[in-house]
Amino acid sequence: MVRLILLVAFIGVVAFAVTAALGTIQALARAGTGKDDEIMPVKFQRITYVLLVLLMFGVTTGWLGGL
Repeated sequence: MVRLILLVAFIGVVAFAVTAALGTIQALARAGTGKDDEIMPVKFQRITYVLLVLLMFGVTTGWLGGL
């Protein structure tokens, strides 16, 4: 049973490492193109960031989604 748990944990670590490596490769490839990939204006990015922080605070305190 312990071997099965260790195998699942190992697969999870390998999957996480591959995902991190692919994300880094994509970020480096995108930075090399020199294109401006801004989809939203900076004002909307700040508003969505603040809303995301408020949402996370609400969920962690139990105000939103709590039972």
